[in-house]
Amino acid sequence: MEEAARIIVDGDSHVLAASNEALALLEMTLEELRALPPGGLSLEADREAGEGFEEEWRRSGAHAIVGAGTIRLLDGRLLRLRYLATPKADGTFEIQLEPTTESTSHPARTFTVGAALAAWRAAERRLEELEPGKPEWQLAMTDLEQFKSEYQRLASLALAKNAAALRDF
Repeated sequence: MEEAARIIVDGDSHVLAASNEALALLEMTLEELRALPPGGLSLEADREAGEGFEEEWRRSGAHAIVGAGTIRLLDGRLLRLRYLATPKADGTFEIQLEPTTESTSHPARTFTVGAALAAWRAAERRLEELEPGKPEWQLAMTDLEQFKSEYQRLASLALAKNAAALRDF
């Protein structure tokens, strides 16, 4: 069974630990990853797009989030990744990374459970307005599948946490 690419960051986004799979995916050593400033892999456009989200996310209860973004590897190449960030009881965050086939030029996006569900439903409504088979319809279908997948990842994580909490109760 293949291990997930995971990193652990503190509340200020400093890398504390990383799995071998994450290091291989990012083509970095743990020392190189730890030496980066917070957000050091993110593109400037992605950082700008995320402004304001952190405050909104904290107001919503700081639950898990999913998203996608483009990072710049140390050699300058761009890599598009999807991520699932989960807050841990000790104040750190576990971030699961996976490569995606999305274009590196796509804007960054981040969703909470509610936002992912809203985006999924909006994509469904948009799809209904388009003619099947046309390029716009294909794009809307891709969006719908992506939002659905992101929502399902978040919802399954929430269910697993609730089940664990009930077992511990």
